[in-house]
Amino acid sequence: MATGKRRETPLTKDELFERALTIVDTYGLEALTMRRLALDVGVEAASLYHHIPNKDALLEGVLVRMRAEMRIPDPLPTDWVELMVAIFVEYRRVLTMHPNLMQLAGRRVESDPDSGLVFLVQMGFSDDAAVELWQSMIAFTIGYSMMGSANVPSDTFDLPEDLQRRMAEWREATFERTLRVILRGYDDARHQ
Repeated sequence: MATGKRRETPLTKDELFERALTIVDTYGLEALTMRRLALDVGVEAASLYHHIPNKDALLEGVLVRMRAEMRIPDPLPTDWVELMVAIFVEYRRVLTMHPNLMQLAGRRVESDPDSGLVFLVQMGFSDDAAVELWQSMIAFTIGYSMMGSANVPSDTFDLPEDLQRRMAEWREATFERTLRVILRGYDDARHQ
């Protein structure tokens, strides 16, 4: 937090988004306010508006900052299913590192690359099938990430101990296998 001393270096958007992400990670999304961020970086709240026009833009920047942590393979997989798996496995990894942003996880931001939904239509899916598949992948990824986070209390108290232990594990291999089943199922259906 700021010590009350005047800031010696210029403020940057990158610094603001990084500090905002730290606030969200540490204290929760509700704790992120322009006033709190200003105090954290050692400036008056009004000076933040020279860099960020409003709270919505701040949240967008935090999402962009979080998504920048994704490590997409280079070169990209040539198989479209493996490409989707690589992207969503990475998104799940990043979400689990930042569980306090889960409620914003499905939000698109202006700087996002072309939508995966458009990609699915270009792959030959009908509009309806593409929307269903895209919604399913997003919901599955966010839901799996959320259920595996510490933010969701376990409701397995009535299960035998070995099942309680297993239910506490939200394995990446399970996520990947289920994601492939969803993707291949839609792929098979579009060829029938």
